[in-house]
Order: sequence, then structure tokens, then C-alpha cells
Amino acid sequence: MAEKRDYYEVLGVSRGASEEEIKKAYRKLARQHHPDANPENRDESREKFKEVSEAYDVLSDPEKRKLYDQFGHDGVNRRYGPQGFDMNDFFRQHRTDFEGDSLFGDLFSNLFEGFFGFGGQSAAVNPRRRIGGDIRIRITLSLEEIASGVKKTIEVSRYESCDTCSGKGGFEPKSCSACQGRGSVVTVSRSFFGSIQQRQTCPACGGTGEIFKENCKTCSGTGRLKKPRKIEIKIPAGVSNGNYMRLRNEGHWGPGGRGDLIVEFEEKRHSLFARQADDIIVDVPISFSLAALGGSIEVPTLNGKKKIKIAAGTQSGSIHKIRGQGIGHLDGGSGDELVRLIVHTPDKLTTSQKRALEELLKDDYKIPPPARPKL
Repeated sequence: MAEKRDYYEVLGVSRGASEEEIKKAYRKLARQHHPDANPENRDESREKFKEVSEAYDVLSDPEKRKLYDQFGHDGVNRRYGPQGFDMNDFFRQHRTDFEGDSLFGDLFSNLFEGFFGFGGQSAAVNPRRRIGGDIRIRITLSLEEIASGVKKTIEVSRYESCDTCSGKGGFEPKSCSACQGRGSVVTVSRSFFGSIQQRQTCPACGGTGEIFKENCKTCSGTGRLKKPRKIEIKIPAGVSNGNYMRLRNEGHWGPGGRGDLIVEFEEKRHSLFARQADDIIVDVPISFSLAALGGSIEVPTLNGKKKIKIAAGTQSGSIHKIRGQGIGHLDGGSGDELVRLIVHTPDKLTTSQKRALEELLKDDYKIPPPARPKL
């Protein structure tokens, strides 16, 4: 098996390339390696196209790109699973990326929908098999919910099949005369590659191959209606900003099946704790006398108060670790709570306090000499 090339090298972009630069580079290479534009080297073009598509799939996804930047190909191979990169999955996930570009959008659609069946012309989608779109939502979670995991009931508005017309969009169908019932028509476009034949969705029937005598009034001929749906999801402990869950077949309805529901997570800023990976950090002020003499105090945790011991001679900035009181790991176990002890110097003293400190100064206890900071 040939070693994979660097994804940035494949697309010809720098490691700091923006999302738009990556998209522009992919658009250019996708046209260049279109198999119909290279009829003499169709198999090679197909492999080249697959290579640039895999690179785009990784670098256009912030999470995959981060994994790739940190761990290389091994970092993203686990995301693809044992079957590796799949063009069908790629088209399904990216089919809306180029909707604003009519020329490339058509090329992109036709190319991927018939990627494994190229002949002299591209294949067209059969709307009867078209899968419904994905739904993307974002939910905000508290640190407490992230730490232990939580069940959430979410409500989405999604397309369902129209009951009146059974999802067909009309009644009394007859064969479309424009495409002879095929659902697609062949168009010829010219470019510097020469003439390219493409099979495209019939504009008269929308690709169904049928024309209805009467459109369904309930759904206005679309075959589907939006309805609310409540879904309960179980969110595991340890998720982070930008992580997401894909719930298969919970998206919009389509004649070929449902799309997916993609739930992205956003972490709410906590008023007391800061998060560092799966650990949490909190600053706890202590008195000078407690730091010097030692003792015990109660400190806050995500699960209530907990008593900890303070060693005599504790310095300001010292860290006390409470094991297992942090964020739950995705693969089991938990992080820790790091209590940073801050020795509080009072700005106002009573007369008796001043006398006590003056007596301490008389003892002239040894202070360490200046030292180089540990950066």
C-alpha cells in the first residue's frame, strides 16, 4: 500500500491556510482531476480525485484538522474506521459546501453521485432515493453536566413525509415527456478540456420521471412537511467545546431515508472553576497564620464541600490535588481538582495583630535569597 502524502501538500496549501483557501484549492484540483476531463487516464484521475477529496475532508473539518496537525495520518485514521476514507460518506457530508457555486456545484454533485460508475457521462441522482438533509444544532452544557455526563431532551423541527400524498408530492402521475420517464437529461458543456457530457436531473419533473396531474395541496407538492420532535440523548462525561454527536437517521426525511442529527456541544463558563483538559482549577485564599502553622479548611468541589489539610509552611501558589474530583474521561476514570492556595495578606490590621507580627519580626526568621524564576 502506497504511503499517503501530506494533506497540505496534496492541496498545495500552507499549514496556516484559511478555510476559504482550502476550499478554493480543492475546487481547482477537483476540476483538474475530473475523470471526464481526462478520458485517456480515467482510472488515474479517479484516484487523484479521491486523494484531493480525502485531503479536503480532513482540512475543512476543524476537529479532524487538529487531530491531523497533532498526530498525522494516524490521528484521523481512527475517525474513518477500518474501511478508511469513503467517497459516498464524503459526498453526503459535503454536498452543501458548494451550493452557492452553480457551475462547480453541478460538477460536484454529478461527479460524486456517480463516482464509482463513471462512463462517458456522469450519473444523476434519482430523487426517489434521495436522502433527507442533516440537522445541526448546538447545546450549552454546564461544567457539572460535562463532569459526570447528562441526559438531555432536545426539540428539533424536521421534515416528515406528507401523510396526504405518502411523500410523493401529488396524485395521478404520468410519465414525463421531457425525459421520457428517465428522470434525467444529457447536457453537453464545452471547456478547455473539450466537450463534456453530463447526465443531469430533468428540470421538468425534478428527476422523478413523472408529472402529477394534481399537486398535493397539503405539502405544496414537496412531499414533506416540517414537524417538531423531541429526542432524548445521553451525553457522555468529558466532552469539550466543538465536540459533537451524530445521531443516525434522526435528521430530515427523504424518499431514500433520513439524514442525521448532529449535536455540537458548547461549554458554559463556570463562575468558580477553570477547566484544564480533564482537571479543574480553583483559587482558595488562606490566612498567613494558617499557611505558617498548618491546619485544615473546607474547599469547594463540583460535588459539594470537601475538607483538605494544609501543611505548615505552605507557600502562596502551592497546589493541593484532590484526586478524582475533576472531569470524567470519555474512556473512563476522572481528572483531578487542583486547589491553588493563595496566602492572603490583609491590608488592615487590628492593634493586637500588629503587635503579634512585630514580635515575629523581632525573631528575624530566615528568608530565602532571591532566585531565578522557574519559567
